[in-house]
Amino acid sequence: MYATGDFIASSGQFNTDNWGRTTARFMGYIANDLNEKHWYSIFLALSSFSVQAAKEEAIRNSAPEKPRERVPLPPSDPPAPTHDN
Repeated sequence: MYATGDFIASSGQFNTDNWGRTTARFMGYIANDLNEKHWYSIFLALSSFSVQAAKEEAIRNSAPEKPRERVPLPPSDPPAPTHDN
């Protein structure tokens, strides 16, 4: 979504009023326990899925693949904590 600009409107806001216990647990984990290596792995996996989806789309449309657009991620704000996990 970030690189392509695709946007799907949500039917509700993503905030603590609409969270269940599981979402709150995972949001806490994301906010407090993921280090830069974890984020790198997550974005590497997402990139891999994106490459595969582009190839499948090109095959379905009998069209050459479009060159991949590289968009740098914004810096952490605040910087992510460094943990040696």
